[in-house]
Amino acid sequence: MKNLSSEIIKRLITYYYLLSFCPSDQLDDFKRSIAPMCMELASQAGLKEKDFFVQALPEVCLRIVAFQQATREPDPEQITALIEAARNADKNSDTLTAFKAQMSHVAALPGRAKPENRLHRNKGCRYCAAACRYGYFTLVSDPQFSLLQELFVAEASKPAASQTPLMPAYIFAVNHLLRIAGSQEGFCEPVHAANLAYCLLMLSMAKSRMAFPDSQVRIFQSANQEFIRRQAG
Repeated sequence: MKNLSSEIIKRLITYYYLLSFCPSDQLDDFKRSIAPMCMELASQAGLKEKDFFVQALPEVCLRIVAFQQATREPDPEQITALIEAARNADKNSDTLTAFKAQMSHVAALPGRAKPENRLHRNKGCRYCAAACRYGYFTLVSDPQFSLLQELFVAEASKPAASQTPLMPAYIFAVNHLLRIAGSQEGFCEPVHAANLAYCLLMLSMAKSRMAFPDSQVRIFQSANQEFIRRQAG
């Protein structure tokens, strides 16, 4: 095995999360957009791209399942199932849909799906409508939270009647996805972008030890879920 460093594995984990967020009908555009990132990672590992994915995928899936099950000894059957789904995820829209379904299944496994096992269970995570689908992604993708703070400061400077509290979090989430992919184009279903925005906000609060009033967190999440329902409708 070549130079599959922890940093390379982390970046490949983010790749598979980005893939799971991608609308199935935009897969070809996503692959074109993300190709430079894939080539860069394979080059860093000293491998041909195909060999790189074959060698790195088991470790990627092991880490994802281990996090979602909140254990250092994840279920081998769950790891194998995720490997099989991920191996062909980018072949076509059907295989991508199957991979998304497997990622959703893993997120719902006993572990992080339980409110008491969530990352920030004593803060906003207890109001999250998703089964910790985004927590691991936010941890390994190194968000630049200084930008989020700047966005909220800019929003607060607007007249009260024109302020939109959701907007800074949404802009930050989209910019974060673009930065990871190294692309100017984004391919993310609205439900994932909105839930990811909430998750990133909770992580930023935890890291800064910023104490948002509980009532404001609930209002933010309620508005966030209303946005998701409108997008779905």
